[in-house]
Amino acid sequence: MSVRITIEAASKAEAELIAQRLPVKARAESWRGFGVIRLGAKSRQETEGFIEAVSRSFEEHKLQWARVRYDDEERVFKANGRRAR
Repeated sequence: MSVRITIEAASKAEAELIAQRLPVKARAESWRGFGVIRLGAKSRQETEGFIEAVSRSFEEHKLQWARVRYDDEERVFKANGRRAR
């Protein structure tokens, strides 16, 4: 079963940082000023791997926010108390 995944970030530059950490080759695009990565997963386990990669990138690069949407769910990462770069 294929799962469509959309990863959003505050900018294309931030989305490119996330794309570099994903376990597959992914391309960041700009949509309405936000950074967007679209890809597909083959399983729930692969989806969880993408979410973990976004989490690592979020922490490593101290991003302000990121969101992963998949199926009817989403996971939001927010930098509470962090100042903008």
